Amino acid sequence: MNRPPNTESNPPKVSIILPTFNRRSFLDSAMSSIESQTFPDWELIIVDDGSTDGTEAFLKNRLASFEQPWRYMLQENQGAYNARNRGLEAAAGKYIAFFDSDDIWLPHHLDRCVSALESNDDVDWVFGACRIVDYKSKRLLHENSFYTKDTPLSFLALPADQRGDLYVLDSNGLLENVLGGFGLGGGLQNSVIRRSFFETHRFNTSFYNEAEDQAIVPRAIKAGLGFAYFNSVHVEYRVHDSNSSGSSTVMNFAKKEKIIKGLIAGFEDLPKQIDIGEPGMKRLKTRLAELYMWQLGYSTYAVYGKIGMARKAYMQAIKLNPTKVQYWKTLLCSYIKPQSMT
Repeated sequence: MNRPPNTESNPPKVSIILPTFNRRSFLDSAMSSIESQTFPDWELIIVDDGSTDGTEAFLKNRLASFEQPWRYMLQENQGAYNARNRGLEAAAGKYIAFFDSDDIWLPHHLDRCVSALESNDDVDWVFGACRIVDYKSKRLLHENSFYTKDTPLSFLALPADQRGDLYVLDSNGLLENVLGGFGLGGGLQNSVIRRSFFETHRFNTSFYNEAEDQAIVPRAIKAGLGFAYFNSVHVEYRVHDSNSSGSSTVMNFAKKEKIIKGLIAGFEDLPKQIDIGEPGMKRLKTRLAELYMWQLGYSTYAVYGKIGMARKAYMQAIKLNPTKVQYWKTLLCSYIKPQSMT
């Protein structure tokens, strides 16, 4: 199924890539969200990653009335990043926007991001914040994902050139800050990126990797991309039981372990992909130690009562950062009062 654009004489400005797997219940609102964009010059590329919930039949009917160019591609289940790579192969737009099928774009998202890219030649990746809501109850969890309650995320303190309400991040030291845990609030679902970057770069799919949307940022920095952000909400991120990012309202042990171990593997693989230098490696080791200690050891293994596995994760964290006193205290506590960790 497809309604391709005339790419030779009038290519679309933006290619929207939407990977989906068994998200039929979200797709109608997703389509409406995309159709509501005030920026009209886009194509939609849907990569169905082997859905078994009636997604194909639904989209056949839903897309029949779509006015914009679109393409639907079905593949065997290979994961979201593989699906995004396949979408990139089909993309014709100057800019790429990745849509997560369970999210909602606010109407101004594409318009504001494309305007920023068109007006600033030194900006290649632009993003806005998310509003986080509970899908079932519709309860607002966070008004702006750039803040934890009233405390701004640390990346907002990085040097930036303010151009109106657009903040263009200084490239000096940006890689080290990102590796050290500053991160950026620009997930794939709330960003628009120049396609030229993806002509030579793809998502790593060689192993289960929940860090790829984060690990691709250092690769983009090393490739010379300029980053900018709007400190305003562009996306509604909906938290539900089947979120794959770790924000699920309910998650069993096996799934949580798989996500966190994938996150760790993604960062451990990063020095094989790019030269991050000695300062970057120090920052990366600190970040990996935190992941082993708190996310894998404490919040995954210990919470589920797997104290032996938690201790192994704590020891890995200590190897990476042996001077962190809190790590040693937590390890000791797991022997003295292991029941307090469950």
